[in-house]
Amino acid sequence: MIKFSCWAVVFLLLWESTTAQSVKEEPEKSFKAYEDLRLPTLGNSEPSRFITVAVIDDAFNLSHRSLKSFIGKNTAEIPGNKTDDDQNGYVDDTFGWDTGDNDSDVSVPKGRESVFYHGTMVASIVTQIAERCFGANAAAHIKIVPIKVVADQADKSNYEMGYAGIEYAVTQNVDIIVCAWSGGKYDREKHQHIFDEAERKGILILGSTGNFFSEQTDAPASISSVYAIAAVNSTWHKTKESNYGAKIDLSAPGELVYAAHPSADNTYGYLDGTSSAVAMVAGCAAVLKATDPKATPELIMDALKNTATPLDSIEPYYGGKLGAGFPNLGAAVQYLLHPELRPSFFDARRPEGEILINRYSDTDSWIVSPFGGYEGFSFSLEGEWNSAKKSPIEFYAKDSLVASYLPTEFPPKLFVTGGAVKVVYQGKKSKKSSAISYTSEPIDSTKLYCSETVFYENPEDEFDDGSGQFNYAGNCACKWQIKVPEGKRVKVVFDEFNTEAKTDFVYLFEGTKTLPENMLAKFSGPDLPPSIISGSNQVLVWFVSNREVSNKGWHLQYDATEEQPGVFSPIDEP
Repeated sequence: MIKFSCWAVVFLLLWESTTAQSVKEEPEKSFKAYEDLRLPTLGNSEPSRFITVAVIDDAFNLSHRSLKSFIGKNTAEIPGNKTDDDQNGYVDDTFGWDTGDNDSDVSVPKGRESVFYHGTMVASIVTQIAERCFGANAAAHIKIVPIKVVADQADKSNYEMGYAGIEYAVTQNVDIIVCAWSGGKYDREKHQHIFDEAERKGILILGSTGNFFSEQTDAPASISSVYAIAAVNSTWHKTKESNYGAKIDLSAPGELVYAAHPSADNTYGYLDGTSSAVAMVAGCAAVLKATDPKATPELIMDALKNTATPLDSIEPYYGGKLGAGFPNLGAAVQYLLHPELRPSFFDARRPEGEILINRYSDTDSWIVSPFGGYEGFSFSLEGEWNSAKKSPIEFYAKDSLVASYLPTEFPPKLFVTGGAVKVVYQGKKSKKSSAISYTSEPIDSTKLYCSETVFYENPEDEFDDGSGQFNYAGNCACKWQIKVPEGKRVKVVFDEFNTEAKTDFVYLFEGTKTLPENMLAKFSGPDLPPSIISGSNQVLVWFVSNREVSNKGWHLQYDATEEQPGVFSPIDEP
């Protein structure tokens, strides 16, 4: 099945004048997605060379005012002479290539703008980020290579030729490739060489993780050398549709992202989903590459990931599954340009990243402690450690030393169990940066706040769903067993209650088993439930939630009583 990663486009077409300033005169909310990226002003300087960004997509309106000055030209090709002048295997590929129709026309098929809108929108997000950073001279810094991969007569978006489009981009030696789609029938035996060649050439490839509510990443974003991007909304919560998981590198705006629409040369709309998110990261990556054309894909992504704002405290349910966090391009530029500042960007809350160690480091110990629940962390070494032969790297969990290795004897991967790990290195710091790289292993999110059965045997006590100030986790099924002294009954009083109505339930059972005949009550919704008095000295509380919506949860108190069994509202309590 072909999968198209643009979940939604808001077809609010904003007709504007042709002046560049008129875009910035739109209401502020139209540009929140861009403002959240903390885009820096980098001036109008003349670059040593321009950076090429290949957009692999459906089609392009090359005359749109957001794209026209940014379209890269293959100067080795004489347009329209029906000759492969540069002998690269593609005839007349002056302004990109169309793998869907195997010709040089990448434009939107006339009259089909409502179907072939995606490429124009994605490309314009990249150019708008460039304009906000480089001003009027942005087109001198960044060029778009438009690669059309959907045939003109296709009934729907079909990305089967997407990998041929990636191959074309690799042959053109572009700097960055943007794949705001997923699927396209990836065949490892047939296509992997394309990605191997891109990696050898130092080409950065960014892919959409997809909009299928799933904890998985589809190709091309799932390929090891491709960086995967998820989507968050305007409050930095994961969009409902965005995929998530351990493969994600960053999460970026995926809601109401202002973008060009191909209906006319001055028409705009809003692009949603992981398509807009990957386009925004591509724009940030292009600015970084233009700032330092020698920067490798690894350094560019290090700059973005090691300065990202962690999202785990906002989205604890997806802890460790939204990448390093939300990009901060202003900080990433500083990271890229100033090696002496890089160690200072370490953030203990970030679920993945690097501990950078160089002569500018001002500490010998670091704590990796992202918000939420984690099984542990995998550590590996990067950079030059040859001179560090005498001092070990030590790892502590709960104040206990759990691992210690000399850098020259460090294993390829070291896994340290625990939700927080302290790393200590007191050895020599070289001029060139060394790094301790880490990734997190999240706890099963269904067991984030509760798991198994918790036993209470005091005559009176209190407990809740375990989520504290946060919403409870989805897909949880947790139990609490209450047992009071023999001859007594259990009185249960809820003083807080808010679950998804008719979906997420708190069940109360007589005894120790969840049998239908033992059920005393079942509650859901925002209203405070009545009090329950059991007929025996044991009550089992069972909480079950689905994966989609979670609320604040519940809190109860219980005590041993000799009162008669029954259901009582607060005013009816005996």
